[in-house]
Amino acid sequence: MRRALAFINPRLTTQNVGDIFIEDSVKRILVHDTANSVDIDPRRPLHQADFDRINHCHAAIIVGTNLWYRELRRPGRWTLTIDDLRKIRVPVIPFGVGTSRRFDEDDGFATETLEQLCWIHGSCTVGSARDPRTAQALTAAGIQNVAMTGCPTLFRSLEACWGLVQKPQASRVVVTTRNGHSQSARSLLRHLRALGLDPVIAAQKPHDRIRRSANPFSGPAAPTLFRHDIEPYLKLVKETLGAVGWRLHGNMLHLAHGNPAIFFANNSRAQSFCEAFGLPCISAADGEKIEPERIAEHASLLQDPLTFRKVPERYQAARGAMVRFLDANGLEHRLGP
Repeated sequence: MRRALAFINPRLTTQNVGDIFIEDSVKRILVHDTANSVDIDPRRPLHQADFDRINHCHAAIIVGTNLWYRELRRPGRWTLTIDDLRKIRVPVIPFGVGTSRRFDEDDGFATETLEQLCWIHGSCTVGSARDPRTAQALTAAGIQNVAMTGCPTLFRSLEACWGLVQKPQASRVVVTTRNGHSQSARSLLRHLRALGLDPVIAAQKPHDRIRRSANPFSGPAAPTLFRHDIEPYLKLVKETLGAVGWRLHGNMLHLAHGNPAIFFANNSRAQSFCEAFGLPCISAADGEKIEPERIAEHASLLQDPLTFRKVPERYQAARGAMVRFLDANGLEHRLGP
C-alpha cells in the first residue's frame, strides 16, 4: 500500500523555476499516495491544521533546494521555528538539500539554524545533501547521519546509468542566464553564434532575461523562455543539443537526460556540484567580470564528449548513495536496486 507523504515544498510560492524542476523530480522518484499526500509551504507560517496534515502522513520530505544557509529562518525562505518542528511527530527527511555560500565564506551555521538542523537529522535515519560542500558543512557541525546523494533533479530520468546523448544535427543550444552576470551572458551568446549555434535563453527568474545591451529599451538578446511550468523546459531538453550557463538546476535538467551541460558558478552551489561530478566550472561572484576569452574557451567544451568522461562513474556512485538513503528511510522509490 502506497504511503502518504507531506512535502515541505518551497515550490508552492517560488519565483524560481528551478524549484519546479526539483519538485517534479522528487515526486517522480518517490512512490507515494498522491491522493492523500500533502504539500506544505515552509515560506509561510504554519498553523495547527498544517501540523495535523503532516502528522497524518508517513514522513515529511524537505524538497531539496538551497535552504541550509547560515541563517535558515527568514521570511520568504523558511518560517518554521524549533518549537514548530517539535510539533511534527513523523520523520522529517531532507531530500537533496544544499548550502549556498560565497566563495570566501566559511561553512558555519548560526545557533538557531544548527538547532533546527540537528533536530531534523535526529528525526530521520539519514539526511540527503545535494553536494560535497553541504555534506562537509553538516558533518563539521557535528551531524553524522548525512549522505552526499546529489540533487534529485539529476536522477529525473530514473535511468540506472548515465550516457551522453549527442545530437549532431542540432544547432539550438540553451543558455541559462543570471541577472548578476548579464554582461558575461551577452559575451557567451556572441560566442555561441560564432560557433554556428542558435542560442535560446531558458530563464528561471524574471530578472534572468538578458537584453542586447545595458540599455533597458533594447530588445532581448535571444529568444527567451520564462514560465512556471516544466513542460516547455523539457521540450527544450529534447530539441536542443544541451545547455550552458549559470543556473544549476536549469543545466542539471539537461544533464539528467544525457544532454551535455557546461556550468558557470556564482557561489558554492554549482562549484561543489561540478567538483562532485568531474565537470569543468568557471567560478565568479555576481558582478565579477569574466574575460570573453575564458567564456569562449569554456563554452567550447560543450561540444567535446571528453568533457563528460567522468560523469557516468560519478553518476553511478551518487545514484547508489541516493538509493541507500531512500531505503534507509523506508521510502518507496522508482530508482530500482
